[in-house]
Amino acid sequence: MAAQLLANVVARDPELDVLGFSADPLEIIQMVSHSSPDVLIISARMQDEASRGLILVQQLRAGCPMMKDVVLLDSSKPEMVVQAFRMGASGVFCRTKAVEMLPRCIVAVHRGQIWANSEELQFVISALSDTTHSASVEQESLSVLSKREREVAESIVEGLTNREVAERLGISQHTVKNYVFKIFEKLGASNRVELAVLLCTTLSQQGLS
Repeated sequence: MAAQLLANVVARDPELDVLGFSADPLEIIQMVSHSSPDVLIISARMQDEASRGLILVQQLRAGCPMMKDVVLLDSSKPEMVVQAFRMGASGVFCRTKAVEMLPRCIVAVHRGQIWANSEELQFVISALSDTTHSASVEQESLSVLSKREREVAESIVEGLTNREVAERLGISQHTVKNYVFKIFEKLGASNRVELAVLLCTTLSQQGLS
């Protein structure tokens, strides 16, 4: 799928505005810096490198932590799906899927939801279950979190944005952001997707024990 084709498909959705498109990493960095998009659609493969786009996602998130990313994949290979989420993506969209589904993906991610099918999510869960910090979470359970931190964490698992969490709990967005950083630190998560998977896995194991 060429950048122009994707832009045309997205532009047809009345809920979405296309701020620009490019296949060049430097141009993408400049556009993100200038336009500050809510959601960035980026291909994992760039300049004939299979993971160049994933590295770019990580770099861009350092300067634009509030921006959400959807990574385009050539196929749903487990290692690419897992790497995309670990780099900070909020969703993955395989090129084999109908391109008409892309606007729905963008809207869902913008609302704070995770976009991936059940098979792709299972890849992430399996990968996280093999990590040492996942084992630590299982051992310590959720007791490391305060009552309010757990409320925030559970809201994130539901797919709520910081604004929606703030409205639900009657606190400011700034306070929610501080809670999120504390939760990441305590549970060893690096992003909201990883946090959601860790919590879902832990809660499931507690329910079975």
